[in-house]
Amino acid sequence: MGVPDNTGRRFASAMARTTEIPGAWVAGIATDLTAQVGVSAAAGALTGSHLNALPATADTDVALAATQKTTG
Repeated sequence: MGVPDNTGRRFASAMARTTEIPGAWVAGIATDLTAQVGVSAAAGALTGSHLNALPATADTDVALAATQKTTG
């Protein structure tokens, strides 16, 4: 996506910095060319927390499914 005055390009993303491409995440100045260090760091931390939650959620889903098979 272009920005005014040909100052660079940025990538469109959702709140947690997911993109339309599965598995592709972006953060910092890749999504906001005017972001300063604090904003970029916060965006990176948010993205990292969401990325970290993916395998934890998958593990929990597997454990719950296994429990339901043995008790159901």
